[in-house]
Amino acid sequence: MFDTYVTIVGNVLTAPEWRRTTQSNTLVANFKVASTARRLDRDSGRWVDGNSLRVQHRSMSHMTTAIIYIRLSSHRGDLDPSTSPARQEEACRAYCTAKGWAVHPHVVRDLDVSGSDKGLRLDRPGLGEIRERWGEVDVVIFAKLDRLARNVVDFRAFAEEAEQNGAALVSVAESLDMTTISGKFVATILAAFAEMEAATIAERTAAGIAGARRLGRWAGGAAPYGYRVAPATDGPGYILVPDAEAVTVVREAAERVLSGESLYRIAHDFNTRGVPTRSAKLIAEGRTRRMKAAPWSTQVIAQMLVNPAVVGRSVYRGEVIRDDDGMPRQLWEPILSLDVWHQLRAALAANGGGVEGRGRRVRAARLLSGIAYCAGCGRKLYASSRKHPSGATVPTYACAARRNGQGCKGVAITAELTERYVEREFLGMVGHRPLVELVTVAVDDGRRADIEAGIADLARQMTERGADVAALAARLAELHAAREALPATAVTEVRRVETGQTFGEAWESRDVDGRRALLVWAGARVVVHRAAVPGRKTFDESRLDLQLGTADDPEAQRLAEIAAEEAM
Repeated sequence: MFDTYVTIVGNVLTAPEWRRTTQSNTLVANFKVASTARRLDRDSGRWVDGNSLRVQHRSMSHMTTAIIYIRLSSHRGDLDPSTSPARQEEACRAYCTAKGWAVHPHVVRDLDVSGSDKGLRLDRPGLGEIRERWGEVDVVIFAKLDRLARNVVDFRAFAEEAEQNGAALVSVAESLDMTTISGKFVATILAAFAEMEAATIAERTAAGIAGARRLGRWAGGAAPYGYRVAPATDGPGYILVPDAEAVTVVREAAERVLSGESLYRIAHDFNTRGVPTRSAKLIAEGRTRRMKAAPWSTQVIAQMLVNPAVVGRSVYRGEVIRDDDGMPRQLWEPILSLDVWHQLRAALAANGGGVEGRGRRVRAARLLSGIAYCAGCGRKLYASSRKHPSGATVPTYACAARRNGQGCKGVAITAELTERYVEREFLGMVGHRPLVELVTVAVDDGRRADIEAGIADLARQMTERGADVAALAARLAELHAAREALPATAVTEVRRVETGQTFGEAWESRDVDGRRALLVWAGARVVVHRAAVPGRKTFDESRLDLQLGTADDPEAQRLAEIAAEEAM
């Protein structure tokens, strides 16, 4: 890292030849000089020329190269006057110029990347780029210490890594030079303060959110569907107020669910009408990086309707905020009445679309997936394929029992021809019939769930240090009494809902998954028999037996709704 200056008086015989060494990449100049050996004549006091000589001089000079590192947790554009990437780079370049350092042409940027414990820490992409260039740089320079690390452990780890690779860390704001002992000491102290500051910010943020919730304020973030964020009129902070346009959508969906209409039909209708979803609103407001809005789906509608926010409640750390009596607290104007909301939760839970959801399901592969069965063993056929002599792949339905060693001789049939047969026969049987949906509706108003949650919360509070056990026990007794006054079981009823379509009309308007839902709703079962003549080249419809069950089976309706949801 040091420059060597050599002065030679004479005539240069060859032009300097510059090259870099193989191992250290050091810049070397090689040239020849014609000069004269001189000595001082003590008698005359003059310099006397002696015999001529030629000198070959090898001069080694190395200029310090610094690579600039920029990090920003939240990138709001290069014109951000605080710690924008442009300002960080400008400060680093100015420092390098003052030191006489060369700046590496590649500037490393970690934008929208956190440096805290919740982020990638030392696994950031930018730090990976620096590691790939250790042999090219002598200094890693950054605008401020917290741009590199937010805790002492990470800072010292990267500093040691840099030192092992012959590089040093330099922070502009703190004027830290890690090539010196004092610089290393000060850097460690400052990193400790940065860690403490990050922890303080996290603690202050959590306390602020908890305080806002207790005061009935919105703690931040995008508002749930049906609301918008507005300044509080009774003090500092923000609250949620109903959004007139979205409120209409929420109430319409609630009324349609309670009247017995399926989530699938509601989602399909909203998408057809172009009703904006929550993501569409966020895109319009510029509050998300998404470019394409998510469509309505059964899950989106269910989550919207069971969200505690629609009745003015708020959830903090997975728990509904409660009053002193243990019951949920209303923080802002509700969109739905509490009775309607409880009925919605009960109805959705009764029909398999409740609060917890059904979990992840795999989309069926073909029209008859889960509907076609083997006549030999009674097991379901699975979508498969075989190679045609021409080399083409032919989709099939096949029994896997034989391959799995389960004693069945197995059966396989061409998928597309089988589906055409089933479509023709199915529509011939029921295509003219009106499509009726059955929906199970729970009459229970859902107060039991609130009381049970309140009892659990009070029981938890009683175990905390310093709790007023007597007061909590009194409130707990009140909730137990309220629970005893409720009916022992929830009342449910099954409702028939006319869709206004025939099976044939619905078939034409739906895709493969929607058509499968119609087959399931009708209790369809396709039994496939083994070929009478093995190896026969023509399609034999006599191998197929299409059976239809009753359309009044609630379980069939539940399966139909599951299949319909998969079509979203």
